[in-house]
Formats: sequence, C-alpha cells, structure tokens
Amino acid sequence: MKVSALSGVLWALHFLTTATLLAVLIWRARWRLFPLFTCWIAFEAALTVTLFTLYVHGAARWYAHIYWTSLWPDFALELGVIFEIARIVLRPTGTWVRDARGHFFAAALGGVAVAALLTWWISPPHGRYTSWQLRGDLFTSLVICELFVTMSFTANRLGLGWRSHVMALGQGLTAWAGASLITNALESYFGTAHFASMEYIQGVAWMGATVWIAFRFWNSEPERQPISEDLQKYILALHRRVEYDLRRLDAGN
Repeated sequence: MKVSALSGVLWALHFLTTATLLAVLIWRARWRLFPLFTCWIAFEAALTVTLFTLYVHGAARWYAHIYWTSLWPDFALELGVIFEIARIVLRPTGTWVRDARGHFFAAALGGVAVAALLTWWISPPHGRYTSWQLRGDLFTSLVICELFVTMSFTANRLGLGWRSHVMALGQGLTAWAGASLITNALESYFGTAHFASMEYIQGVAWMGATVWIAFRFWNSEPERQPISEDLQKYILALHRRVEYDLRRLDAGN
C-alpha cells in the first residue's frame, strides 16, 4: 500500500523519537529505575517497525491482526508504567508510606469505574466494530489520565516529594494522554470521518512527549539540597530526647 509523504515522515519521526528514548534509557541506565517503562518503549519501537513494514508490503490482513492483538499488551504496559511511577513516588524508602496505598488504590478503582461508565454511555455514530474500537481508545485514555491524576493527588496530600526524572516522565505521559483523550473523545462523537487528522495529532503529541522525556532522562537529576542547620539541630535534639526516654523506660523496668 502506498504511504503519503506526510504519513511517511510522521511514521519515521515516531520511530526515531521512540528509538532515541529507548537508547537514552539503556545508555544512561534509567531502565534500572523504570524497567516497565523501558519495556513499553521497546515494545512501541518494535511495533512501529513491524506495522510499517507490513503496511508498505500490502499485508493488510497481517497488519490488522497484529494491530488489534497489540492493543492488549500495550494497554497493560501503560497501566504498569502508572503503577511504576506510583511505586517510586509513594514508596520513597522502599515501603509504602502509611495510608498512601489505600488512598491510591481506592481512588484508582473509582476512576476506572467512572471511565467504564462514560465509555459505555457514549454511542459513536458508526458500526458496532468501529464503535467498540473508539470506546476502547477512549477508555484507555481516560484510565491513564485518571490514574496519574490520582497518584499526583495522593502524593501531594501526603506531602511526598517528586524526583526530577519521575516528574519529567509524568509530565510527558500526561501531555500525551491528554491529547489522546481529546482526540478520542472527538472521534467518539463525530466518528472516524477525521480519523487521519486525529492520528496525526496523537502522533505529534507522542513525539513531543518522548523528546521531552529523553532530554530530561539524559541529564542527571539535580543534587538534593543539604539539610538546613536548624533542621539538623532539630533532628539531633529529637534523637537525644528519644534516647533519654528509652533510658528512663529501661531504668523503670
């Protein structure tokens, strides 16, 4: 099948930016902190090459089969990345901050339920097969956005800090998911009449997100600010107070 000049350029840029991000993750050893995200980016790069090869060789049947089959692992990896970010933010010392897990999962389940109701409620103006495709895309975008907002709200409510690379990853994915949500909502309302234009918008959003994340991941995180002198004195005084109380308890026993 013939590929238009614009589609060919966007397809090539999509692979180039995704492959660049994958190279940064491996070269700068960011995969150690973000293993699921690295797997997802590798999956996206391989899928882009595979689908493009099948498309230009006219293998429409194989293209459709691989495209639809890839939606499930792609969605699972996207969800895994959100939980990976939550694990890093909400477990700063390796264990879940008290109440963090409960707040996050409770709000996440509520968000998934709302996304399911909204996607079930809409009625795209096309056939059943296309309607379920549009519903699935809209559901995916809603869940990704809602889970990230939930994780951000939980972290802020509990006073947890954000590491620089986690912040960059969250910003990039939120921008991409937000653009996908808008385009999927428009497709769900108007149908697939402007499918190509919507795909172009999503592609540009993805490329922007990958470039932003790759740029931030290439640079090292800023060094943590040293503890102020007043805070050091407070911690030392608190430590001495605890030691004093423990000695009194031992003496009383």
